[in-house]
Amino acid sequence: MNTKPVLWLLLSGFLLSSPVKAQGSNQPAASGDRKKAEQAYNRGVDKITLLDYAQALLELNDAVTADPVFAEAFVLRSRIKYQLGDYRGALSDAERALELNSYLGEAYFFRAFASFALDTGLVKGSDLDKAIQLGYNDASAYYYRGLYKLIKGQHMDAIYDFNASIEKKPNYAIAYNDRGTARFKAEDYQGAIYDFRVAVNLDPRLAVAYVNMGNAKKKVGDYQGALYDFSEAIKLDTALTEVYNYRGEAYLITGNTDLARDDFGQMISRHPADGFALCGMGNVHLKMNELDKAREYFDRAITLYPDMGEAYLNRGMLMELKGDLENACNDWQMAASLGIEASLEFLKECSKH
Repeated sequence: MNTKPVLWLLLSGFLLSSPVKAQGSNQPAASGDRKKAEQAYNRGVDKITLLDYAQALLELNDAVTADPVFAEAFVLRSRIKYQLGDYRGALSDAERALELNSYLGEAYFFRAFASFALDTGLVKGSDLDKAIQLGYNDASAYYYRGLYKLIKGQHMDAIYDFNASIEKKPNYAIAYNDRGTARFKAEDYQGAIYDFRVAVNLDPRLAVAYVNMGNAKKKVGDYQGALYDFSEAIKLDTALTEVYNYRGEAYLITGNTDLARDDFGQMISRHPADGFALCGMGNVHLKMNELDKAREYFDRAITLYPDMGEAYLNRGMLMELKGDLENACNDWQMAASLGIEASLEFLKECSKH
């Protein structure tokens, strides 16, 4: 079995530079009280520094009430609303800021991410480009543009932006993690391993970097290294249940069927309909020559996922062991139709009969 690794991307919260306080502009507000608005704005900045986003929102509400054309206050309130999960409000405030001042790079930045979170279909990449062009070009801006490009499958462009992000902030662990992801996608596995290793050196509790590094090590045949990384990830975050599949596969490849059975069993107990775990457990029993039990798991996987080619491939091998070449060939033919190239070698056996 060859599970398809998930390369986790970290988009759980913004790592942004601290907002700057208003400096007491001499420019009068078009309407309202700019001085009062700036005082509320600065109190909001203080609350953000303390991670008190709810109170910061109240202060920014006061700021835009005091001065309804204070564009920077709308930008900062957009940022706070995004942090609090009010993506529609964040989008509205970012757009209002841009109506007032179309040269605010940070407003483009938050409009991009609010629209991303809402999946509005709005152009998000161009907003990130505009943000950087207008001077909002700290490490986080390049990081999130790189992340956007990575999600869009533009791996080399993503690496370019992650490079820029890391150059500006050399200890940016998640930027190393996601640059490693881009390199993995570009099949530069050694480069990916390097980045994941730097990520965990910078942040030893970054469980997803261990997962990603384990999958990259599997690609270069370092299964013992992969087992270590998967084990570290599980110790750090037991919620990453998919790692049991990855580690179970590595155990199976290295001949440790008992531990492979434990891992696939863990996954099945938590997610009974997980096709990879069912197929993996079938392979464990196949390796132990427990053919009836193996058949049960392959059948369950195929019933749940009729397009799971590897389950047909493995059930075909089981059928061959039981002396049922006709059904083995049927399964291998199905596996081939589903894109499993390994089945073509087995089908040569069918052509002899």
